[in-house]
Amino acid sequence: MTPTLLGTGLLAVAIVVWVVCAIYAYRMAPTFGRSRAVWTILAAILGPIALMVLYVLPKKQPVGSAAHSKRTDPYDALYEVPKKKH
Repeated sequence: MTPTLLGTGLLAVAIVVWVVCAIYAYRMAPTFGRSRAVWTILAAILGPIALMVLYVLPKKQPVGSAAHSKRTDPYDALYEVPKKKH
């Protein structure tokens, strides 16, 4: 084997690992309450280091959870359909 082919093979493996890390960060960031776009970019740049940091950081409220979508409008009661009493 020539050193050039060995280096090319390692480069190809490194690119695959970085792409897999970016995809995994894209899928896992919302479960930790983090932004998909930011962590995908970080994982594309830093690779496995970004995934380790993602798992070590304390969890925030997951994106799209009930706590975020539960904003109460003071006028909601006006639009409620009355329930029938039997």
